[in-house]
Amino acid sequence: MVGRHGASAKVKSRRFDTEAVLKKILKHDKEGFSSFYERYRGRVYRFIVRQYGTSEFGKAAYYSTWRHLVVAGDSSKTPKELKLSFFQYLGTSVGSLMSAQRTQEQTNYLPKDIEQDENWSLALIEHMKQLGDDQKRYFLFKHEIGISEAAIARTFSVKRKAVESCIDAAEETLKSSLHEAGMPQKLSLEKVYRESRVVKPPHSWDKEILESFDMWVKQANGPVSRAVKREDPPSSEGISGKWQQLRDQLKSKFTSLNRKSPAKQSRDRKLSSSHN
Repeated sequence: MVGRHGASAKVKSRRFDTEAVLKKILKHDKEGFSSFYERYRGRVYRFIVRQYGTSEFGKAAYYSTWRHLVVAGDSSKTPKELKLSFFQYLGTSVGSLMSAQRTQEQTNYLPKDIEQDENWSLALIEHMKQLGDDQKRYFLFKHEIGISEAAIARTFSVKRKAVESCIDAAEETLKSSLHEAGMPQKLSLEKVYRESRVVKPPHSWDKEILESFDMWVKQANGPVSRAVKREDPPSSEGISGKWQQLRDQLKSKFTSLNRKSPAKQSRDRKLSSSHN
């Protein structure tokens, strides 16, 4: 018979030790990365697709987030810094990359169907589309990623009251919309959202992320060299290809914006000479 203290120790040993795993990732340990990926893959996947959809660019955002966890190890000295960098990238850089390519994928799940199936979690995901960017992002960090309002505020260097205000507004909007659609008052928003947290990334995404680890370590270990870049898959292959395609498109866009046309260059020369 296992004593009370023995049972307690056994339960404690099964807890996920985030700091220990992140220490391994800082040393580019593949087992540590795989453990962290298994723990957070569903949360990160849902965080991304519930904002940007499952388009090719949504896949690219998922890929780039996990790549960041590996390559950011060079600039992070502690597990705490690495985790902070990971969440900051997830909440800001991914959003910036996706803003030009955001897709609002519509579902065919109508209110009548919801009433029959009583699957209000699907209705909740549909109604999330009406939230503002900050409301959606902070709501997901709280309910999906699982960090507090104070931690969210520290992560993004904003006031805690601003974060709380966004989350409160998001929760009220969602509650109101769901109740208007007929959701029973006895159902809480937290319970409904928990029921939606069964969605996981496709197996093909998991496979490509884990197989990319060694390549990312090489990219992190030396200057980002041309030799490393040759190992990137062609732009037409897999999630990594879509990420490369997205970066190339954004780079081309910014270059074209900064490049002056011959006519504008001529105008600039005339204006310059007239002031001399």
